Amino acid sequence: MITKYIKNTFVACSVCFCMTAVLTACSDNYMEEVNTDESKATSIDPSAQLTTALLQTYGDFGLMDTYRSYITGFTQHFAGGWNVSNYAGSVHANDDQMRLIWDQYYAVSIKNLVDAIYNSEDKPNTNAALRIHRAYLMAVLTDTYGDLPCTEAGLGFIKNISTPKYDTQETIYDFIFDELTKCSAQLGTGTDRIGGDVTSLNGDAAAWRKYANSLRLRYAMRISEVNPTKAQQEFEKALADEGGYITEASEDAYIIYTDGPFTLYDGSRDLDFRVNALGEILYGQDPTSPTFVCSTLFNILNNSNDPRLYRICRHYINTKRSEIKPDREWNVDVTDEVLAYLTSAGETEHPCDPGAAWWNNWVNAPANSAIPTLDKLVQQYPEAGFDGSNYPARMMRPFLSIDFEMPDRPGTLITSAEVEFLLAEAKLNGWNVPGTIKDHFNAGIKASIKWMNEQYLNTTNSISDAEINTFVTSQATALSTNAKEAINTQAWILHMMNPAEAWANLRRSDYPALRDRTMLSKFESDFTYDDNNLQTPTRLCYPLLENKYNKANYTDALNRLGGKDDWHKRLWWDVKDINVK
Repeated sequence: MITKYIKNTFVACSVCFCMTAVLTACSDNYMEEVNTDESKATSIDPSAQLTTALLQTYGDFGLMDTYRSYITGFTQHFAGGWNVSNYAGSVHANDDQMRLIWDQYYAVSIKNLVDAIYNSEDKPNTNAALRIHRAYLMAVLTDTYGDLPCTEAGLGFIKNISTPKYDTQETIYDFIFDELTKCSAQLGTGTDRIGGDVTSLNGDAAAWRKYANSLRLRYAMRISEVNPTKAQQEFEKALADEGGYITEASEDAYIIYTDGPFTLYDGSRDLDFRVNALGEILYGQDPTSPTFVCSTLFNILNNSNDPRLYRICRHYINTKRSEIKPDREWNVDVTDEVLAYLTSAGETEHPCDPGAAWWNNWVNAPANSAIPTLDKLVQQYPEAGFDGSNYPARMMRPFLSIDFEMPDRPGTLITSAEVEFLLAEAKLNGWNVPGTIKDHFNAGIKASIKWMNEQYLNTTNSISDAEINTFVTSQATALSTNAKEAINTQAWILHMMNPAEAWANLRRSDYPALRDRTMLSKFESDFTYDDNNLQTPTRLCYPLLENKYNKANYTDALNRLGGKDDWHKRLWWDVKDINVK
């Protein structure tokens, strides 16, 4: 039912897509052409524009390079692939890779949302949903780049503002709190159902209200280090809102994608956002570019006996894998055989370190006969090259399980698991929150693992209730030793497939402790090193074209950064350096 709805709605969005071109935040020439080109629509249903913006959030392959190349590496969830090693791992700033989130969200989603907001005042519920998603995307943008166009963004056609000012991040957060509060109050005041809703909220105003209030909790915690008084006030106001907030899995907010073939860059150019492009890009465009789990994530899971370890990490022979979408036939899972070999040989796993590709710090592959499935494949298909091109050595590195890379995986907005962790930390801060730190922490872990079970894992690989309960009990020591670290480490694991929130909360909380990139190896024959400071950056640089098209406002923003576009300059709410080890 849901999949059919998305397909039908997406067709309706084709009119909306005609409006949008891949533009920067400051150019509206195409919108002006719409006024004089009779082949283009002059009226667009705001519901179709909402669909476009929602699906683009995780469905635009064209912006996912920024996540693969930088953000998933900065969080140290993933390592080992060429992109993440050459950009995040080498602390190599590249405009073509950094600007994609900015370019794509402003050109498509923000432009459509602002237009729809101005044309939906007669539909209070739909109008509120549009504004909520604009607030969500503005948070993603400002948490990635810092000060940027917000209050004037997307107004080139409506108010003839072609060079929008860069609001400070503090101003943007004030805007977000104000919008979410007003939208919560507005939801339910109209008779309209929220059309074009391709989320789990299913067009229900009451569900959107709980979602808005849950986002208020997230963003209140985001500013808790820089302005604890306002953070507490905003958090407690959201808790007290009569609309409620997300408290159980059935209320989780996420975008629904279809089980269709990957579209790659052609899909992005055609504005085809029906499949989850984050999973798509992590799967990689060919067998030479899969995603590997970073040693930081692997060791945190392994050292705590976390049952998610080998649900997240798998070993594959994938020489002949499908490029249309992940297939279980030719992503041949040999995890059990690799682990058996390592045990018999007295060896341990060798996950990739930050900045190291899978071929760096070389790991020798065993003889084919030590991995029976590999031996069988080589004998059955000698021409396929299963044991050529160092594929067996690559097989020895822990990959990200293809369960997380399927095209129909959810685009996470906010879940009950995250809300429980937010409540636990709020209680730790002494805020007026019901329950105990321990109860919220334990509930967060349980909800996190069940979210993984229900949304990602193959049913044959689900984590049992007994495993969950054992792990929850084992975390009591971590919670009593350093509650903030324990809470935010679990949140970091939860956010593995939500890179924007993973990076933001990591910089805000400074947990978990990451590997110190300055102390790790460089591989100068393989990658580009052009930054003398190998510490992990704390923001991405602005698109270079902003200096051409919005120079005065861009210059003002740089002046607030100290005169240069410094990606080691912390954001407003990021008050101290991350913990490293």
